[in-house]
Amino acid sequence: MSNNSSSADPHSVQDYILLFRLIVWGYVGMVLSLFGIVGNIITILVLISRSMRTTSTNIYLTALSCSNILFLLIFVPSYSMRYLIGYRLYMTDAPPFAFEILLTRLPTTPIYNTILLSIIYLTIAVSMDRLILVKFPLKAKQILTPRTTLIAIFFIYLFSIIYCIPYWLEQEYVPELKQCRLTDIGKKIYKYTRIYIYIPVVYLIPFITLTFINVTIIFQLIATKRRKKSLAAKTNKKKQADYHITLMLVAVIIVFVLCQIPLLVLNAWQAIDPLGSSVNLVFHSLNSIGILLMVFNTSTNFLLYCFFGKKFRETLIQFILKIILNQNKQTNLHPRNSKISERDARRPTLPVQNNTSSPIKSNIKIETNKINERGCSEIT
Repeated sequence: MSNNSSSADPHSVQDYILLFRLIVWGYVGMVLSLFGIVGNIITILVLISRSMRTTSTNIYLTALSCSNILFLLIFVPSYSMRYLIGYRLYMTDAPPFAFEILLTRLPTTPIYNTILLSIIYLTIAVSMDRLILVKFPLKAKQILTPRTTLIAIFFIYLFSIIYCIPYWLEQEYVPELKQCRLTDIGKKIYKYTRIYIYIPVVYLIPFITLTFINVTIIFQLIATKRRKKSLAAKTNKKKQADYHITLMLVAVIIVFVLCQIPLLVLNAWQAIDPLGSSVNLVFHSLNSIGILLMVFNTSTNFLLYCFFGKKFRETLIQFILKIILNQNKQTNLHPRNSKISERDARRPTLPVQNNTSSPIKSNIKIETNKINERGCSEIT
């Protein structure tokens, strides 16, 4: 095989790319996605509990988990199921199958980009949240209120939707070709939306911002720890919990940045050499790994929360124990109720008396008549 992958046999290159995507996106991506969907649902249930839903950080993380679920729900059909179902058809150069045509007709690209952008900027927002808490602990309560957090989340989603409007106008489905083609507007704005705006907004600005914030937080944590050691002071539980949360978010940001680097490099490569990258084996292999890393990032935050977040772990354990106890109560009540019903069924029924009135009732009537007679005589 030649050193230059682009000069290799096109069919062998295509077969390799298809097999690689089947393994990476089809099998590995599907397992990660299912784990991530379940993990993010559990994360939301824990974060919206009474003891955790009041802090601004947890509100941001709840919104981030929602975006993660949406991202994975789009990835599963668009990437995993597409190659699991259509791999053999792709290998034989068969015409587009029904599921692929359905995916092509749906606006998956603009929705995918909108959710991806919301994930990126929610990660920046939650890192800014911790930076303010670390740098300005006294003013943090006034700044980081639930109301301001919800407003920030709203504007992040609004910005993501507005930014991705051009993607809705970029392509159109051609029924004759059973493919999407660039529209007239798409041809004019493609270079700007994909290169000049996309790379800075989606990759460069977030990458630089998150790196700066993360480095600042790490230095602040080191300085705080040194100060405590020099003073030999005992930390209270709240400060210790804040420290663990900040450490957890530092880990989340590091994983996020590392997962974003391959896609940043690939997008820059495609911008510089669009034709060469489209037929390059290395480019397609790295692209598959880069997208899988995004799936890995959105799927494994739950593990980071469990590992670093002490309060998250405690709340999760309480939540699981509560479910188990409720389940045991229901199982214990069911046989008890059945025993009571069986005992009632076996109990003999008493015969019904046909007497119109009992002796007690007749005595009561006599007494009341006497009282009425006495009352009437007193009035007259």
